[in-house]
Amino acid sequence: MLNFSHLRLSQQGLILVGVPIGLMLVVLVSLFVVFAQLEQQAAESERSKKIMARANSLVKEYQNAANQLMIYKYTKLDKARQRCDMQLTKTEGSFVELQELLKGEQEQLVLLEDLKGSAFKGMSLMRQFAGRIQKEGDIHAIEATVMYQRLMAAGAHFSEKLDELVSNEAKRNELTLAEEERSRLMVKIFLIAGVLLAIAVGFGLTYLFIKNTTSRLGMVVENTVRMSKKEPLKPTLRGEDEIATLDRFFHKMANEVAEATRKEKLILDYAVDVICSLDPKGMFAAVNPAAQQAWGYSEEQLIGKSYTELISSENIQDFRETLERIKSESGTMANVETRVLTTSGEHVDVQWSLRWSDSENLYFCVAHDVSDRKRVEQLKQDFVAMISHELRTPLTAMQAMLALLANGSYGDLNESGSKRIKSAKTGVTRLIMLINDLLDMEKMEAGKLSMTYADVELAEVVERSVDTIEGFAEEHDVKINVTSKPVTVLGDCDRLIQVFVNLLSNAVKYSEEDGTVELNIEVDGEECEVQIIDHGDGIPQGFEEKIFERYEQAPTAGGKRRKGTGLGLPICKAIVEQHGGTIGVRPTPGGGSTFWFRIPRVGA
Repeated sequence: MLNFSHLRLSQQGLILVGVPIGLMLVVLVSLFVVFAQLEQQAAESERSKKIMARANSLVKEYQNAANQLMIYKYTKLDKARQRCDMQLTKTEGSFVELQELLKGEQEQLVLLEDLKGSAFKGMSLMRQFAGRIQKEGDIHAIEATVMYQRLMAAGAHFSEKLDELVSNEAKRNELTLAEEERSRLMVKIFLIAGVLLAIAVGFGLTYLFIKNTTSRLGMVVENTVRMSKKEPLKPTLRGEDEIATLDRFFHKMANEVAEATRKEKLILDYAVDVICSLDPKGMFAAVNPAAQQAWGYSEEQLIGKSYTELISSENIQDFRETLERIKSESGTMANVETRVLTTSGEHVDVQWSLRWSDSENLYFCVAHDVSDRKRVEQLKQDFVAMISHELRTPLTAMQAMLALLANGSYGDLNESGSKRIKSAKTGVTRLIMLINDLLDMEKMEAGKLSMTYADVELAEVVERSVDTIEGFAEEHDVKINVTSKPVTVLGDCDRLIQVFVNLLSNAVKYSEEDGTVELNIEVDGEECEVQIIDHGDGIPQGFEEKIFERYEQAPTAGGKRRKGTGLGLPICKAIVEQHGGTIGVRPTPGGGSTFWFRIPRVGA
């Protein structure tokens, strides 16, 4: 028996389609041959009928000619003579037709020639007899008797040979009809045998297909069901076809899934974060063992419990609203921080990462303990507050005292003292700026970078900023050229000055001695663009975005970095973005950098 499992599905399909088609072609070819024989036999039978019909018509035509001759003899009517001539001419034409029909039958043609000789002899006598009567008016009785006897003798021989020809053709026709009947029987036999064979082959191939293909596909389907139920799979199918290949890959995939599930379970079991799922009502549906160590609750204690029994009351509303939001915005993920009550009665700070799944009809949650981070943030806030109160206040007083000393309010200083006072003043100013940057960065991270918006003329902001940085520029022998257009923006004047001062001081710092820093303001539709251009070493490629991150500085020529905290540009970016603008840097043609920012104009 043919084993389909060693054949590819394309080959199996070729057999299922090709065998019935081949069988039908054999039956059709056989039927075509038999039908061709039938047509030939039918043509032979029809020819035989035509030959016999033409032979019979010869007898009638010959007799009609003789009858018209006798009528002419006794009536002397020209119409009778003409009809006699017409019958004789017709008889000659019939002989021509009969000769055409008998082509290929040599024996019959020989007989036809003999027959034709007798007929033409009699027809010649008829014409002579009619000619004598027309010419002489009548024939002597004795001579007429002799001619009549000769005519009868020729007619008898003609009739005898004609009967023989018809008899031969009748026998041939009987044989042809018998063969035709046998051919019809063969057609019936071929049709019945072809139908029975097609049915048998169809059932056989269907059985093989069901056994080798459908049943094996059923085993693959059964294995998928077993896999979904976590039951052992049936053995791998044998064979080289696509079904066997699919089954082997399915077993391989099932093993890999089982291994991945095992590893996933290990990850869940040994994860530090609490990983759980909540049903639509907020009840715990599943939870990993980390909940025992983090919160003191076992898996059995949490499943079926509502989140409202764990989360601190002041956080329940936020948590509920977050759950409702991610459910309405299917596919999104949200974070929310709450406090969770442990079994020991303590509260821990937890950051939840939440996602809703429509297919599972569950919330999937990861709860990360952020208590340590909260403590660090609190320590940082305390440290910043300490800097603000304990350092900035005395440094500000020291800065004012140094300014008074430098101005001679407490008497004139010698040159050495003036230099030292100026150096101390510069150091104190740097410390105050550093503290201010740290405080601004802290506010920025906490989202508390306050702004007081009003209509601000940028020309005024530029003037105050240049005044602030002018002394620093003189120290570095750098000139500042300003090109601006009148423009009003809605912004915080002090914060904008802070942006200008930061960008200008950076441009001065990275410029060569006797260099020039250009400050341009251009108006473009509903926005204005501020450009601060230096002609120093420029920003190395790849640092255009990085320098706006905290504590990042672009290296100068030789790979060195200039002094600074790396906080100025991130603070500038935060201030510009809170004004609804954008900030960036691009190379200056000929060398250097162009820092720019765009903010909306008033009314935009």
